[in-house]
Amino acid sequence: MTLRPVLFNWGLIKAPILNTVLTFLELTLDFKSKKMKINIITAIIMFCLFSVSCTKVTDQVPDSQITPANFYKTASDADNAINACYDVLQKLPVNFELWGDGRADILAATDRPLSADLQVVNGNISASNSYVNGWNALYSGINRCNSVLANVPNITDPSLAGRKDRIIGEAYFLRALFYFYLARTFENVPLIIKPYEDLSNDFFPKNNDRATIFAQIEKDLKAAEPLVPDLPFATTIENKGKTTKAAIRTAMADFYLWNKKYQEAADAAALVISSPAGYSLLSGANFGNIFTLKNQSESILEVQYNNANQEGTPGTNDVNGLTEQFLPIGGSYTAGNWRYLPSNKLLTALPATDLRAGITYKNTGPTPAPFRDANRIYIAKYPGTLVGAVLFQDSNFIIYRLAEVILFRAEALNELGQTNQAITLLNQIRTRAGLNGTTATSQGDVRLAIENERFTELAFEGKRYYDLVRTGRYAAVTGFNDVNYLRWPIPANEIIKNRNLVQNPGY
Repeated sequence: MTLRPVLFNWGLIKAPILNTVLTFLELTLDFKSKKMKINIITAIIMFCLFSVSCTKVTDQVPDSQITPANFYKTASDADNAINACYDVLQKLPVNFELWGDGRADILAATDRPLSADLQVVNGNISASNSYVNGWNALYSGINRCNSVLANVPNITDPSLAGRKDRIIGEAYFLRALFYFYLARTFENVPLIIKPYEDLSNDFFPKNNDRATIFAQIEKDLKAAEPLVPDLPFATTIENKGKTTKAAIRTAMADFYLWNKKYQEAADAAALVISSPAGYSLLSGANFGNIFTLKNQSESILEVQYNNANQEGTPGTNDVNGLTEQFLPIGGSYTAGNWRYLPSNKLLTALPATDLRAGITYKNTGPTPAPFRDANRIYIAKYPGTLVGAVLFQDSNFIIYRLAEVILFRAEALNELGQTNQAITLLNQIRTRAGLNGTTATSQGDVRLAIENERFTELAFEGKRYYDLVRTGRYAAVTGFNDVNYLRWPIPANEIIKNRNLVQNPGY
């Protein structure tokens, strides 16, 4: 991790003096010299000379400087700090999707991919591939959560009393979610639970094994659960876009399946299914509304975009880039770049008779308008919003929804030997899709039927690769026999900047 983003990307600390120190430190640390210690000392001396008097300057805090000590004072400060934790999510849908569906059997390359796209499809992902770079955004989010957890408990503003616990619970949950993505994707990553607020932190953290990261995730989820209500917010957008008790419990079910704690997974999923928040499956005829109307009754947690706030505007950072990745090239308006399309295996598994098929993928047909090219099959779950001649990339990205929770519980119950109950849950999803009930009856066959149902129901929602890795079926299903494919490479630039960070094997 770089020094400056880790310290300052979270938008709360803007220390001019510390910035100057970091400028010198970054210049020296970027050189892999045997005289690194001398360079650091020289940098500090240069800074002191530049500042005239180290003691006089560093002992003073400018009135305009924002630090944790003078920022975290009011309820509004706590609100702003937790909102900053959510902010990083808008930068990550492309990473979440390609980490979760790349190098598996669900995506295929079009005739116009970039080299990074070909690597994602073919499995041979390099450490310099641009799609690995969500690492830095996640650690920025983790640092923001760490800051909330370290400072919000000390705010004494009485107007915060009604929501202080909830904000702390949100920070625990988001930190767990960020680490869950990191540990599933990269496996052995640094565990940082103290905010970077001064120079006393370890700027060169070492890798921790996945078991250590998972232990912290479980601890954070358990800490969050009692602190966050079922419907903590006043609006639907907030209750779908922020942390709720159901979001925490859904992440628990997901986490426990990874760790083969099937009873815990089944119990967590059951609590979501019966939640007083009232989640419900949409009908098969309305399946598309999940992705076009946003925040439907089935939704549990979505990354939010609103074109009325200029979110999703092409060429800006706050976009769901999957619209650009998946849609064909526009004719009458700017649309996508058409880098990926569904694999033949997915097309076979989702025939036109399946009510989900026409929502999951489409064909531009012989008359392609408003697209440019005829007969292009494309992934259609992230259509964006057309306003005039501008296509806003503002489709929400769904992290969790009820259909997945039902399949979580079905999988857990089947592993516990309660196969008949698992079949009942599985058939809820199949019936909604207009399909007959499963013909599977044995535990092994039902296990595969649930795996296949997740493949079709949750296509292009960032689930397939993770499913195959956690069940141990990755090589058998994908044909990729290289064990190093079970984890992604740590970004090359992070290895360069952190002398203690060890690259994953095979990269």
